[in-house]
Amino acid sequence: MLSYSVYKLIHFIGILMVFLAYGGLIVRSIYAPSDAQLRRLGAITSGIGLVLILLGGFGLQARLGIGWPGWFVTKFLIWVVLGGLIVLINRKPQMSQYLWWGTLVLGALASMLAVVKPF
Repeated sequence: MLSYSVYKLIHFIGILMVFLAYGGLIVRSIYAPSDAQLRRLGAITSGIGLVLILLGGFGLQARLGIGWPGWFVTKFLIWVVLGGLIVLINRKPQMSQYLWWGTLVLGALASMLAVVKPF
């Protein structure tokens, strides 16, 4: 079992990868929708990031022994939504402005839940 700090680092690296990939994919969908190489790079980066978020998050949950509080379940649901956003990003370039801000809102909500743990 890894240490708390290592799981937290894995979790944060995954978060950075997902938001970097989604930002790049949203811009690609607007300016270079046919660029398959950028699409592949974004998909790989976000996929690895999502796995790291999950690995780090569940590792932290195990290290803290917190079970399944409501804020944790909500963060997991945000993770599921983030995972599905790649489909909209790649198929609906007309929604890119909404996806840009929506991704930011989801990240802010997940951050708030991790800090405040309201329920």
